[in-house]
Amino acid sequence: MRVQTFLNRLLHLPGLWVQGVRFEGDRLIISIRRRFRLLTCPVCGAQVRGRFGQKVRQWRHLALWGLPTYLEGAIRRLRCPRCRRVRTEQVPWARHDSDFTRPFEDVVAALTQRLNQSAVAKMTGIAWPTVGNIARRLVQEKLDPNRFDNLRRIGVDEISYRRHHKYLTVVVDHDTGGVIWAAEGKSSKTLHRFFELLGPERLKTLEVVSMDMSAAYQKAVREALPHADIVFDRFHVARLAQQALEEVRRDQMRELEAEERRPLKGSRWALLKRSDTLNEDDVVKISQIQQFNRPLYRAYLLDESFLEISLTLPPPQARAGRSRAGFPGRAGPASSLLSASLALYAITSTGSSASSTPA
Repeated sequence: MRVQTFLNRLLHLPGLWVQGVRFEGDRLIISIRRRFRLLTCPVCGAQVRGRFGQKVRQWRHLALWGLPTYLEGAIRRLRCPRCRRVRTEQVPWARHDSDFTRPFEDVVAALTQRLNQSAVAKMTGIAWPTVGNIARRLVQEKLDPNRFDNLRRIGVDEISYRRHHKYLTVVVDHDTGGVIWAAEGKSSKTLHRFFELLGPERLKTLEVVSMDMSAAYQKAVREALPHADIVFDRFHVARLAQQALEEVRRDQMRELEAEERRPLKGSRWALLKRSDTLNEDDVVKISQIQQFNRPLYRAYLLDESFLEISLTLPPPQARAGRSRAGFPGRAGPASSLLSASLALYAITSTGSSASSTPA
């Protein structure tokens, strides 16, 4: 088998033939020629015959036999009759305006989904900014152009990077489970950009927006989607109840005498655990609180009741009301869940001042 035939089968890239191979230092250079004559505009797809000029270019390919591998061949320029501009032709083995073959960029993009940008750059031997450029090219190519159609239930959240110094706002489609939009920032203006992108017709179909308790996101949704329901995710609402429970415990520790505080010492983590995850020591601590400190035990029971409501309320009830808490169709009305939080805060102001009496 000839070397050219072997490399053609090994590369298995469309639109080219292998002409020869050579070594330059530790690099493997494969000379190629195209298998087509028409020039294709990379923007509009128009095809023409006459070229405006050409030059030799190299494209980085996946390593062969542990050697950095490059494809080398001529690439032409064309005057597009539709765009009325001179552009570099589109070739099938590489994306427009890229110095890498499609398989190489696909591997880099796959690694970027699982590793940080620095690790990918070190592993592939390319520059750190180049990893980001490849990722942006593939995102632009792979994004579903119809991802904004027929949206009914969406989720909005922020993620941090650079040690919580910068944030991204991420929007997901609850019906498909996929990310449909992301942008830098976490303000109401950031989310408004997404709503402006949707347009008035698509906004009309949105029924539910789930989020954390961000005031900025709430403001944007109420301004752009006055007809939609706002859903607070269960984690953040449950954290409110636990914060209230912890405030009750701290008030009790401050106000009680030293002897009365003894049953409360070391109770923080036992109180914050779910009842089905308590060990023997935690059960003993909760029993002591039940016996010697009624206000704190009442707060603990309210917190547990709150979690049970958010986890077990059936879907028909969860869909009732204009504002709800929890995941769409799974958690309960805000009136029930937030009442639990309000009750806990009420204990903070009234129950903690009451004397610690045995149950």
